[in-house]
Order: sequence, then C-alpha cells, then structure tokens
Amino acid sequence: SDWTMYAFSTQNKKDYYNLMSVYLDAVLHPKLDEYDFMQEGWRLEHEKTDDPNSPIVIKGVVFNEMKGVFSDSHQVYARRIQNSLMPTSTYQYESGGDPEAIPTLT
Repeated sequence: SDWTMYAFSTQNKKDYYNLMSVYLDAVLHPKLDEYDFMQEGWRLEHEKTDDPNSPIVIKGVVFNEMKGVFSDSHQVYARRIQNSLMPTSTYQYESGGDPEAIPTLT
C-alpha cells in the first residue's frame, strides 16, 4: 500500500502528545533485534522441534502467513492482474513479502 495509518484517539491533550510520541518513536526509530526478526521473519528449524532428526524447514510468522496468501489461487491471480495493470506503482509489490524472497532477508 502507499500509506499506513496508526489510529488512536483521546480527549486529553497530554495523552494525545504522549501517544503521538510513542507512535513517532516506533516509526522513526524502529528496533528490530535478531531474535524478533527470527520469530517474525524467518528462521531454520527442525520440522518437529522436539525431534532433532526431523527435516530442517523454514519457519516464521510472516513467512507462514505469506505462504498461506500465495497458496490461494485467487490471491495469486489477483496479484498477477494487479502487477500487469500497474507495473511501475507501489501496488506491484506484495506488502507482506513474497515467500520465495523472504529467506533472502537478513
């Protein structure tokens, strides 16, 4: 998408500035440490965490969510139409990431 909205409301002016400060800090000074990235993005892990002989697979919250999106043929078809209609706009990209490309992120 071409914008993100962080909604909040309050009738108290002090609360407003406090909430605005929190949101601006998160947007302008994001902190993503390695362990958060591994949890949310991707990591290599045994398929069965309690079985070290099970195959090693890619896991991660975002990776798994996007695998689900890309496994839906309607979603894939709609994405290809959108890419063809708007090849030079921000709408050509999948905001959650392509599961084939996610493991290349560091």
